[in-house]
Amino acid sequence: MLRFCTNCGKQLGDSARFCILCGTQAAPPVQMARPEPNAQPQPQYQPPYAQQPMTQKQQTLYNAPGALNKPGQPWEVTVEGDAIIARWRWMDATFFAPHEVSDETRAFTFTVTLSDNGKWKEFDVTENKSSGIKMSGGKLSFGSSSSSFKGKTNQKSFSFGMGKNNQTGEVGLVGFKFDTTAVKQPIRDYLTSLGWKKA
Repeated sequence: MLRFCTNCGKQLGDSARFCILCGTQAAPPVQMARPEPNAQPQPQYQPPYAQQPMTQKQQTLYNAPGALNKPGQPWEVTVEGDAIIARWRWMDATFFAPHEVSDETRAFTFTVTLSDNGKWKEFDVTENKSSGIKMSGGKLSFGSSSSSFKGKTNQKSFSFGMGKNNQTGEVGLVGFKFDTTAVKQPIRDYLTSLGWKKA
């Protein structure tokens, strides 16, 4: 085993007690521990998340955005906690009438919450907001209103009028089509295909 002076770096003999160059006392030789025969290798550390596979619920939530968001789809699917949430702002427009201008927004949110027993629960929120300026009898008036509904709903509607689609910039005769089933059914089909059941 090679030995070197700790002061000047001179190579020392196996039995040298002092460095022959600078006189520094030599450190005793260090014996390297040899592995025991048939010794088992020590397991390497793994972070907690790598030790256990995902549960069915975790896997379902993790894959939901990739499976449910499609190119050109007007709503977006995200995951928050144990819930899959689809949000659709299906109307955002400014409508023009001879004596009135109004801004209209309509939004729908569909929430599916997964439980640990392989079932899901559904919840809907619809929100409507409007504001406008109106000329009547030579007087200018302003108004606004809003409404919301929370629960379970099935709706279909089609609205059109002269104005501007604030999402696309289209001006003229604009129309907006809404169907709650178009949002709900893909999520239900996704969950059913993975063995989930509606509570």
